[in-house]
Parts: sequence; C-alpha cells; structure tokens
Amino acid sequence: MRNRTTARVLMGVAAVLVMASEAPGQVAAPRRTIEPVSGGVYTATNNNHRTVFLVTPEGIVLADPINADFSKWLKAELAARFKVPVKYVVYSHHHWDHASGGDVFADTARFVGHANMLTHLKLPPPSTTLAQVEGEFGEVARLDTNRNGVVERAEASATVPFDAYDANGDGRLTGAEVMRGPVRFVRPPDVTYKDTYEIRLGGKRVEVSWVGEMNHSLDSSYIAFPDAGVLFLVDFVSFHRLPNREMDYELGRFEQWMTAVRNAEKLAAGFTFVATGHGPVGTVKDITAWRVYFEKLRSQVAAGIARKQTLEQMQRTITMAEYSQWDGFDWAPLNVLGMYHFLTDTP
Repeated sequence: MRNRTTARVLMGVAAVLVMASEAPGQVAAPRRTIEPVSGGVYTATNNNHRTVFLVTPEGIVLADPINADFSKWLKAELAARFKVPVKYVVYSHHHWDHASGGDVFADTARFVGHANMLTHLKLPPPSTTLAQVEGEFGEVARLDTNRNGVVERAEASATVPFDAYDANGDGRLTGAEVMRGPVRFVRPPDVTYKDTYEIRLGGKRVEVSWVGEMNHSLDSSYIAFPDAGVLFLVDFVSFHRLPNREMDYELGRFEQWMTAVRNAEKLAAGFTFVATGHGPVGTVKDITAWRVYFEKLRSQVAAGIARKQTLEQMQRTITMAEYSQWDGFDWAPLNVLGMYHFLTDTP
C-alpha cells in the first residue's frame, strides 16, 4: 500500500476539528431543537447533529442518543411533551458523536444495533501499542510527546474527547484505548441483528436493516419508519454538505459505500421524507445529489491520474466549485485526497 503519512495527518486534523465541535467542556450553549416531521416522527438536533424519534401511545422509539448531556435534555423534553417513556434506542452505528449517552434511557429502554457494533466496541488486545494506531485516531496516538507509551491527559489538547477514549478512567490512554476510539460512553446494544430487525410499538413499525460493509463503518443501519414515510440515514449520506470523516479511505471499500448510497436511493423512493445525522430533512432527490457529487469527484480525479498529475496539482485544480454553497466546502481538497487514495491504493 502507498505511503500515506501526510494524508493521514490531514485527515486526522479534519477529524479532530469535527470532534472539537461536540467535545466535552465546550463553552457555548448547545443549539437544540425538536420539530415534527410526519406521522408521529420528530427530529431533534444538538448543534449540527440530528436524531429522530417516533412517539406512540405505548412509548417512544429513539434513534441515536448523540451524547449524555443532550440525552438528559431530551429525556426531560419527551416526558414533558409526550408523557411516555423511551422504550427502544436504535443505533445508526457505533461512532461516539452519534451513539454516546444511551445510559440516560437505560431505566426504560432496550438498545438495538447491528451485530458488528459489538466488535467495534470491543477493546483490542492490551498489548496494542500507540505505534500500531493508524488512520482516524493516529493523531491522538502521536500526542505521546514524552514517548512513555501512553497519552496522558496533560499531553492532549482540549479538542480531544479524552474521557471518551479512557476506557478504565485512569487518566492515561493506551494503544488499545486509542485504537478502539472514543466510545467509552456508548452503551452496547442488548439486541443485535444481522440483516433486518423490526420493532412494533403502539401500532407503529420501525424497520432496521444493515447497510453492509462500506468505508464509514461496518455496522451502519438504515432506520425506517414506514407508517410515517420517514427514513433515517447517518453519516454515509449527508445533505447539502461535503463529506468529511466519510472520506476515511483507510478502510477502503469505496465501491461498497457507493452501493450503499444507491441502495439508499432505491429505499428512499418509497418514503416522503429522509432525515440524516447532519443537515436538513430532505427527500430522495438529496440522496441523488450526494451520489452525483461523488461521481463528479471520481471522474475528475480519475482524469487527473490519467494525465499523471500529482495529488497536489489535483487539489489545486479540482475545486468542485459548483458545490460552494454546501456546508464544509473547504473540505474539497481533503475530498480530492481521499478519492485519490480510493483510486490508487492497492491492498
């Protein structure tokens, strides 16, 4: 496989910046909303993160809990507005910025996730070293400036969710803890599925199905509310926003990712509304726009490779200017970088 040290640094910096927007201890008060969508389905937002929930006479089915502070606020809001408890929490995938905080609902809820989520949450062997950590969390591993084999709290910046990495709470991050990622506050599912799972509550259905192996994660789920005409997708599809962590080419599986997007298009054709983990509520047309972005990006990067341009030349010339109104437009050079490696790296 090609040498990707510089690429990893750039992607790692972008990931840390995203973490900073939701990091524990942030000063600014979070922006939170609850809005109806259709048929008893509502969306709730915490800054730039979105989740959905279904209200029935017998209780509530909640998708991602996002984080503990948000979940405490949401639990109080749900009790005041709807007078019924959360009976199910359904994870879209294991990533900390969507799946943390579920313990808040543990007194009333069961937790549902794909079987692969348990693998993602499992700690690697204790012998794992910081030097073995690559990709998304490599920047955290490199914070060991005194070279004693662990990352201490004093070595970490305020943008790193240190406590979320620190599985045993001892104030030091081992290679195993960093490699697993910041998922300490993600409650494991007690109900897992492999292909599909259906929840019936209060006369309403929630249909959960596996997205499949792809770049962003191996445990992502389509979460559908067929009686309300609402589909929920997280991270592998976003609306009016350039991809960021989704371009983590370290995992490969780009073609599988695009298959997941095309399958989401087909599925969404039967739904009126599509909500995503970031960005506004939209429709199947917005999924199509997301797919077309990647097709255009791939075509231009492939053409640059054919012309034997360097990565740096492509990052200067492939601007994706027609998407300048999308959020995260300044990530376009990182998208070129990610696509370049998708197209050139070999196993």
